[in-house]
Amino acid sequence: KDRFVGDVMFWKFFEDIDANRIYHTNSVEYRNLKVMFFETLFYLVLLGSVTAYAYNLQSQDVFESRIEQLDYWRGCDTDGNCRIQKVEDVASFWTWMQNELVPLAYTDDVDAPKVAQIETVFPNSEFPLYWSPRYLSDTRSTVLLGSLRMRQLRVQPNAGCIVTALVRHVYPDCYSTYDASRESQDPYDPRFAPTYLTKAYQWRPVEETQQVSLTGSAASYSGSGYFIDLPANKSHASSMLSDLHVWRWVDKLTRAVTIELTTMSTNVNVIVNTVILFEFTPNGAVTGTVSSTAMRTFFFTPSLQGSNLFAFILLIWLSLMFFIFTLYSLWLMYKTCFNYLGQNPIGYLKRSGWTARLLFPFRTLYQFFRYGWNFADMVILGSFYVHLGFRISAYLAVGSNPVLQPDVIGHPEIFMPFGQLMEPLVLGNNLLALLSITCWVKLFKYLCMSSYFRLLVRILESCAARLMIFAALLLVVFFGFAVAFSIGLGTTDRNFVTIPGSFLVLFFLLIDGYSIDIEWFRPGKDQLVTLIFLGYIALIYFVLLNIFVAIVLDTFSLASRLYAVEADKKNPMIVFLHTYWNWMKGQSLVKDESEEHMNPKDLSITLDLLPGLVRRKWVEKKRRMQRVADQNFAGMDLFPEDVDRSLSKKRADQMITDWMLPSTQTDVFDQMTAPVEHKPLALYEVPDTIMTQEISRAQLQRLMDEDSTIPLLLGSKRAVDVIRKFKSVEKEEESGQPVSAVKAMQGTIFGRIDKLERVKLDDDVPEVPEMTQIAEQMSSAILDLRNQFRVQLTGVIECTAVLFEHLVELTQGLDEVRQNSDGVIRLVRSNQIGDTGYGL
Repeated sequence: KDRFVGDVMFWKFFEDIDANRIYHTNSVEYRNLKVMFFETLFYLVLLGSVTAYAYNLQSQDVFESRIEQLDYWRGCDTDGNCRIQKVEDVASFWTWMQNELVPLAYTDDVDAPKVAQIETVFPNSEFPLYWSPRYLSDTRSTVLLGSLRMRQLRVQPNAGCIVTALVRHVYPDCYSTYDASRESQDPYDPRFAPTYLTKAYQWRPVEETQQVSLTGSAASYSGSGYFIDLPANKSHASSMLSDLHVWRWVDKLTRAVTIELTTMSTNVNVIVNTVILFEFTPNGAVTGTVSSTAMRTFFFTPSLQGSNLFAFILLIWLSLMFFIFTLYSLWLMYKTCFNYLGQNPIGYLKRSGWTARLLFPFRTLYQFFRYGWNFADMVILGSFYVHLGFRISAYLAVGSNPVLQPDVIGHPEIFMPFGQLMEPLVLGNNLLALLSITCWVKLFKYLCMSSYFRLLVRILESCAARLMIFAALLLVVFFGFAVAFSIGLGTTDRNFVTIPGSFLVLFFLLIDGYSIDIEWFRPGKDQLVTLIFLGYIALIYFVLLNIFVAIVLDTFSLASRLYAVEADKKNPMIVFLHTYWNWMKGQSLVKDESEEHMNPKDLSITLDLLPGLVRRKWVEKKRRMQRVADQNFAGMDLFPEDVDRSLSKKRADQMITDWMLPSTQTDVFDQMTAPVEHKPLALYEVPDTIMTQEISRAQLQRLMDEDSTIPLLLGSKRAVDVIRKFKSVEKEEESGQPVSAVKAMQGTIFGRIDKLERVKLDDDVPEVPEMTQIAEQMSSAILDLRNQFRVQLTGVIECTAVLFEHLVELTQGLDEVRQNSDGVIRLVRSNQIGDTGYGL
């Protein structure tokens, strides 16, 4: 019994758990349900803790602080027009730096109070300097932490591009787009440039720039490059920018210029890291974008004050909960491995060869992850531990960086590398989002204990594998259309310039739709792209989406039959809770009679003494149990006497039932040309080798409890009565011939059937109120139908009579018209004759 405690098959086949066995507190069903019950309670606490932790980390202040910085540095008005969008070339870039960046970064608020006094001590000097972070804007709610760092990324000439021989004599060099493999690292400082700008023309690695890589609309840029920090004085910063402009710090090799700064919203304790990116394309265009990332201060250092204390306590509590969850998951993994192998894994490895040892991890992991909710557990654990690692790494990075110490942070002459801290924290929050959704989805696993949600859970479990295969097909189709749209529309539509962008846009077209461009249908336009778009609509909307719906409907129709809830079947978990509550009170609910005082002959019976139907039911149950064992346990042989099971899986798959017909024309030809005739699936064929097998009273009782037709057939609900009946001495008929118990049962059944089929007189037929009511309703319905038919028929006859009268009148009128016409003709002829005679 200990072997199967904790096995996932009790979750897979929860509805098949025998409720009567749960009353035995030492049974494997009771012990597994106990584990499942406490696992459910623990998981509900874990789910609530994760939700509270995720909710506590978020704040509207973070969003508002980020938006405020974005609008501030973009220079946007209420209509959404931003001054940074006016940067179009190198000249407008330097104009923006002088006229926009400097006034925004250096506000003229001379009356602003000192935020802090940061002391700077110089060697061999007794006169330290004191610095104070400055406010941004006139609201005095945002403080600039540290200096602004300008960084440039350049490319090597003639790298990634080739000048054609046709124009090489005119333009010998080319400069491609940025790529890490083409990044220039050569110094390019002019000969007479000011010495204080020398470092701005020298390449430095990421360790010195202390900046992270970022992705723009044209390329992805590394964290290295040529950088310089703007001074704390406004006039000095303006002079530095002028000198950089004059001495060509930006030239034709420049591909990107970034300006990174960090601010803090003092009223809400939110730190915002902002990066202003200017991309210089090879064709001379310049585009500017602003991106900001905001985090609350307790992400960088533990805080034990106010609401931050609750967030820190939640982090400690979650760490403890997940540690317990990890131990439990490892125990489940060990139990799954032990049950599958049937022995201790270490002992199995010692007795196995090298091939079995190499395949051991893959076999056990495959067996463990065959149950999809185990994979969800690993996703939950992995997401949390990586998130926790990012949180701890942020604390350690702040503690180990000298410029982020309390007595230095905010120094206006020192750059604060918060960008390096923000990137892992953002990734950690994304993993927290994955953790949260996975935790809530996993809740479906525990809903299978309720009959109201069990069908839904089984449908989701059955659909998962089939939908993953369908998703793979869908990705292939979308990638093919992404390539086609990128080639066909990449030069006219910005959304389809790159293949990855085209791939994502096509997914959103499923939801949002697409606006047709009228230019596609202009006279003289190539219609190939239009045909590709029509093919996309036809294949995606009319074929693949219907296949998706068909998969779900097919799974639902199958699951609704396989997992139909029986109205009179008890819920195993409710039975367990009832049993567990009574066990705590010291009461037992075992209803089975004890075997201690029974005759040993009444405790078992051989299979050959039971009726044929009971034998077949027993064999069917054994085979069903063997299939479950083959899926979950390696080498567990519950039905060794089954000859059909010795067949290979391929041959077993080819066996069909006697009512199964070929599905396709190919199946018909395969059957006609097969060298060996298909063998029907012998579902109820009882092997001769098990006819003498002993069936215990408990096994027979469980079989009778699972199938309600067996007690009706055997005439008793107690297994001990059945054993006594079919093991008893043969009775004698009236003629003196001995009769076995099976024949006597057959005679009883035939007598009942004869009694049911016997024709009775009308006066002997019992009156059934329901049948009388149905007969009266049918008679009333027929009477109403007959009356309506009569009314309609009478109306038709009346209409026919009216029509006949009108036809008679019409005929009479036509006769009068004909007579009048003849009279007119006669008068005309007589007049013509008279006129002719008068003329003569």
